[in-house]
Amino acid sequence: GSKVKLVVEHKADSKYPIVSAASILAKVARDAAIEDLKRKYGDLGSGYMADPKTVRFLREYLIRKGGFPDFVRTSWKPIKRMLEASRNSTLDRF
Repeated sequence: GSKVKLVVEHKADSKYPIVSAASILAKVARDAAIEDLKRKYGDLGSGYMADPKTVRFLREYLIRKGGFPDFVRTSWKPIKRMLEASRNSTLDRF
């Protein structure tokens, strides 16, 4: 078989044009996916946990539905913490 050279570098998108292009395509695809989710679920913010609007959406959804939409990565620590907090306190306190 042929050998493939794999390069892993911090900030590779600034050094390798192909990585930069892939990064742009990934962001455009993610932004489109977030817009699709907003049409279905309402304003859910940027989708990043650093965004207070996203955190508020997730907490309110958890309160209303008892869980998260299927697109949420429940393996993430912030999501696990939210679930744990909702189990261990009244819903208006977490």
